Amino acid sequence: MKRNERRMKTGWALAGLGCALVLAGCGRNGAEAPRTATAARGAIRMTVPFQGELEARRVEMVAAGVQGSAVLAELVAEGARVEVGDLLARFDASQIEQDLARQENDLIRARQELESLEKAELPLELLDMESKRAEARAELEAEERFLESARGLMERELMSAGEVAQQERKVAGLRTRGEQLETRIELTRKHVHAARLAKARAALEAAERQRDFTAQQLALCEVRAPVAGVATLVPLPVGGDYRTAHVGDTLFRNQIFLCLPDPAEHVVRGYVGEAELPWVKPGHAVEAVPAAYPDVRLAGRVESVGGMAQTRPGQPVWRKFFPVQIALDPLAEPLPVGLSVRAEIVAGESPDALLLPREAVEWRGAQARVRKLSAAGEAEEVVVRTGLADAAQLEIVEGLAAGDRVLLP
Repeated sequence: MKRNERRMKTGWALAGLGCALVLAGCGRNGAEAPRTATAARGAIRMTVPFQGELEARRVEMVAAGVQGSAVLAELVAEGARVEVGDLLARFDASQIEQDLARQENDLIRARQELESLEKAELPLELLDMESKRAEARAELEAEERFLESARGLMERELMSAGEVAQQERKVAGLRTRGEQLETRIELTRKHVHAARLAKARAALEAAERQRDFTAQQLALCEVRAPVAGVATLVPLPVGGDYRTAHVGDTLFRNQIFLCLPDPAEHVVRGYVGEAELPWVKPGHAVEAVPAAYPDVRLAGRVESVGGMAQTRPGQPVWRKFFPVQIALDPLAEPLPVGLSVRAEIVAGESPDALLLPREAVEWRGAQARVRKLSAAGEAEEVVVRTGLADAAQLEIVEGLAAGDRVLLP
């Protein structure tokens, strides 16, 4: 009896296994239902990924202004927040101070020399010459009166003609001497004294210019902040090295050693590829996150898009990029400039777009096609025009209507 029961159980097990195999075979050989998608209306938001660097819109570059070279005696700390007029750097001014003191003395002497000429030497010279002219005039008048008397005496035969002729020659000589004195006074006043005054004034002006230049150099030994910002030391060649400046380094005129990024207004500068260019326009909204501060959210708008393609280091020469600048809204807290920033540029959005999954659309060159199902279930290839897109969906602008079904690959 037990043996019969075992036989029956074995038979049922084999029968169950046979049915399972039959069902499995039917599943493999049966036709699979086609995968489809239905065009439906919904919201879509298209963004373009963007990477750039955070920069201050305004950066004031600070350079050494002292003529020649100068040694740094004091330097602001890296990253210090400064206001307008705060001390940024001080150069050694000991030699300039000595030069200025000497030039101040030269200026005083030049001013005194001019005053002496104007108020003493030249007026005294003219006074002496005018005094001699007055004496010559008086002598000429006396001799002319005597000549008249001599002529009267000659008529009365009390004086000889030779004596009168001698007196006439004397009067003529005195008259010539008077004319010479007049000419000398006029030339001295117009030319000799004018030339000496011009020379003295030129010496004074040269001394003033030299003194003013040295005073300016002394003022340039103190470098103060022209704008408010964050002090950032700029690497530069110093003694064969390329590094930031230190106290004791020798810097040269117009050598930039520090910059002041203005923390009040920031921009993000970077590049987009030519494929993304049609979707990046001035005015498009931007959402950004600094790589170093993932919890900080930045907002702004595309401010400008470059008009000339460029190549980028590390990229194939056939790939073209366009510079993009994004203006950020005011930051809640200042951030260091130069940070890497990941951003998304909102290329467009629609709350009621006709949407299909990306996989439903087949591209042949620049033409998009779908396999639309008719009411009878037959597939027909239809050309469609697409619009916005995100990672999963495409907007269908033309070629389909809401509710149309399409085959999926």
